[in-house]
Amino acid sequence: MLFLAVFCGFLAENQREHLIEHQREKQYMVTMLEDLKADTGLLKVAMTYWNERNTSVDSVAQALDFPLVNANLTKAYRHLNRALDYYSFKFNDRTISQLKNAGGFRLIRKKEIANKIIAYDQFNNDDGVNIAYQYNNFYENVVALRNKAFVQEIINKIHDKYQNDLPPYSMNSRIDSMINRNKSPFSSQDQTISLFEFKNALLSFRKDFSNIRWWHDNLFAKQTELIRLISTEYHLQ
Repeated sequence: MLFLAVFCGFLAENQREHLIEHQREKQYMVTMLEDLKADTGLLKVAMTYWNERNTSVDSVAQALDFPLVNANLTKAYRHLNRALDYYSFKFNDRTISQLKNAGGFRLIRKKEIANKIIAYDQFNNDDGVNIAYQYNNFYENVVALRNKAFVQEIINKIHDKYQNDLPPYSMNSRIDSMINRNKSPFSSQDQTISLFEFKNALLSFRKDFSNIRWWHDNLFAKQTELIRLISTEYHLQ
């Protein structure tokens, strides 16, 4: 009888531990789903912003026509703050960090979901980080050349009034006036070289956005798939 009582107690305790682990697994999936849904929303906002910003990048590039007499510096200044506004996306790793640090992945009985969460994390920390690092290098190069090609005082005054929003066309006359008051101390040839180098760097920066777009498109696909799987397998909304 004593042995039976001990054995039954062992079974009861084992059952209780399994129940606790299943509850923890469910809670992990609840917060994972919250993280993924929040990330898809932020990613949509980021992509909308990137697309709007890239429109200004294109406008600046189009304004810098050569020879320099054909350039529309007013248009370039009007779009510069928006064109070089930096907006980044970082995924929410709250639940994934808990799963990794607390050994929580062993609790996930549905191995397809566990494997896809691991792949999602690796995609962000490998491909995503490398692409963002390369993109940041392009960005820093463009900013450095902008500081040689344009008058920062004009850029600052536009930014003080409109931040990174696009100034209205009615601002053009004021920008013209600021350009006339802040003549470049460089020769026409040196100014042409500076603007040409800036435009080349800007176009390289714009082209590299295709890598960011690839990352975001694949990231969104992985997020959407995980949301579907977790919602279905764990009966969550």
